[in-house]
Amino acid sequence: MHLVGQPPLPQNGDPSIIHIVRDLRGDVLGEIDAPSAPTGNYPDCILEVAARLADDYAGNPYQFFDLWELVLMHWFPETEGYRIEHQWSIPYLDDLEGAADVTFVVLDADNPVVLLQVSAPRDFHNEHTRAAAQALSSNHFEHVAPYCQNDYPLCAIAAMGKKWMGFQRSPNLTGYEAQTLGEERIEWMDDIVSEPSYEMIECFFSSLKEAVRANRIADM
Repeated sequence: MHLVGQPPLPQNGDPSIIHIVRDLRGDVLGEIDAPSAPTGNYPDCILEVAARLADDYAGNPYQFFDLWELVLMHWFPETEGYRIEHQWSIPYLDDLEGAADVTFVVLDADNPVVLLQVSAPRDFHNEHTRAAAQALSSNHFEHVAPYCQNDYPLCAIAAMGKKWMGFQRSPNLTGYEAQTLGEERIEWMDDIVSEPSYEMIECFFSSLKEAVRANRIADM
């Protein structure tokens, strides 16, 4: 699991800049030149990482892992009792040949809260590629939901580079039931660090975290 920390402030008081480059395996290679100053609602350390990503033509997802991990850490910090795991093997599918790991999972104790699958963005404008990314996240949801031991929703996010969509619903509902009873859903958005995305995901995660808190109180 690759975690990126906030560096200390330099003596002149200006915020430090995080420089991250990964090769195709996700290993850190070194520093690159600083981009122009980013703008947005996220902390600068997240915006600086996002500013370095060439979203439209990347053929692999690995360079986007740091960004998405930082985004999850922003919304689900350890100080609030959450744990984030990278390349999470769905426990009940360990022995199933070809079962895909979930890129990131947010856990409350050992209970999954968010399943995030990151794919390459190069073919985002192909509707079949988008549908495949969305289907993979839906399959993860369907595999995990029957084993959830909680009463709050389970969230699944499909990301292609910085673009993303997501849904959340009770793990007790099947996909067919959700079509009738409804679910919280956000269709594809262009950039996770844009202000519209920030506002959408803030609302999305706020309702989810409120349900988690209510469940914790009920278990006391």
